[in-house]
Amino acid sequence: MRTKTEARREAILAAAKAVFEEVGFEQATMSEITARVGGSKATLYRYFDSKEALFRELLRRSASEHRSTVFELLHPCGQMTEDGLPPEAADVLALLNPEADVATTLQEVGERILKTFHTPEKLAAWRMVVAAANDPEVGRLFYENGPARGLQYVERYFDGVMKAGNLRKADPRVVAAHFRALVEAEVDMPGLLNARPELKDEEIREIVTRAIEVFMRAYRPD
Repeated sequence: MRTKTEARREAILAAAKAVFEEVGFEQATMSEITARVGGSKATLYRYFDSKEALFRELLRRSASEHRSTVFELLHPCGQMTEDGLPPEAADVLALLNPEADVATTLQEVGERILKTFHTPEKLAAWRMVVAAANDPEVGRLFYENGPARGLQYVERYFDGVMKAGNLRKADPRVVAAHFRALVEAEVDMPGLLNARPELKDEEIREIVTRAIEVFMRAYRPD
């Protein structure tokens, strides 16, 4: 049975999660969290000394216990898949068809990546993760239980198409990293810094086309 202190701590975490999901990490305040959970701000500070501490705890708990708490916060669109991926990430990875033309497949995947994840809401969520990752253990746990899982699927795709002779042989892990980096090269930093939070479909198509052109020059079969 939970003690009164434990129950209060859980109520605070639940209220904080709701506020983060609704307004984002940057706009969330300890005052709003206090209003949600009830009681005084002084009581809240006895449990957590900042909103950063609250988010770190949500992130740590999710990552270390392999639960979806933080991913629901980052991707509030439904339950995680059996593989521990957000549904929209699974939808993107499902496009990796090793039987289809490589350049065409990567163009489609790249466009879906930017349309799905380069949005004001998703970028705000990533800023929360970066803030929480001041604690190296939290950052490591999140990466291993989130982005790294998705990259494993991309690695397997590239391993298959390289074995089939459709790309030159290389380390699949490095190839997957290069693909992701090229797709996001023009938009990643401006997006995270809130300088380019939204992209039009035509912009996305052109950005990804340039990325795939460079990628295929590097990895086209000899």
